[in-house]
Amino acid sequence: MEKKEDRRIERTKDSLRKTFKELALERGYSRVRVKDIVEVANYNRTTFYVHFLGKEELAKELIEHEMKDFVHEFCKPLRDNPVLDLRQMSPSGTDVFHYIKENRSYYDLLVCDDPIPDINRALLRELQDIFQNRMSFVGDQASEINAQYFIHYRSYGIYGFILEWIRSGYDATPSEMARRIINLLYYHSPIMEQISENT
Repeated sequence: MEKKEDRRIERTKDSLRKTFKELALERGYSRVRVKDIVEVANYNRTTFYVHFLGKEELAKELIEHEMKDFVHEFCKPLRDNPVLDLRQMSPSGTDVFHYIKENRSYYDLLVCDDPIPDINRALLRELQDIFQNRMSFVGDQASEINAQYFIHYRSYGIYGFILEWIRSGYDATPSEMARRIINLLYYHSPIMEQISENT
């Protein structure tokens, strides 16, 4: 019985998150009210407040939920092979850009005029965390290319690639985007290794 209850709760929260994303993209974050969310999702305010303290908590949970999935997809190649040779990596070996395009209802929010607070910083923070704590480069210059300033360089570079791809209406295929990122990462060292399995 408890699992059935848990599934019902998760379905309700999924519906509220989905509706919130749609309204934030259509109207802008600041113009979305709890009243709007529950009316469109066909719930009442009491149901909303059982799950969330307010719009801000819903937004925070939405970002956390999406970033967890983003990190899972981004780090997938290293889970399959803890030491990765980028020279041998096929663009089809990463699914992160397929994931982004399939979840454009979230990622389009990164480039809207009135975005959810912290949505952009959250993506950048996750990219920085990946290169700080989850994967690193191997080679003669490893200490330099794994230094903080290079972590920022890579993180901002990939973040910029993603934003421009979204702004351009996903004009390149996910495989082409993967190829570009592989080239960006390969620039200083072709070998990457997994630091943490917490991906």
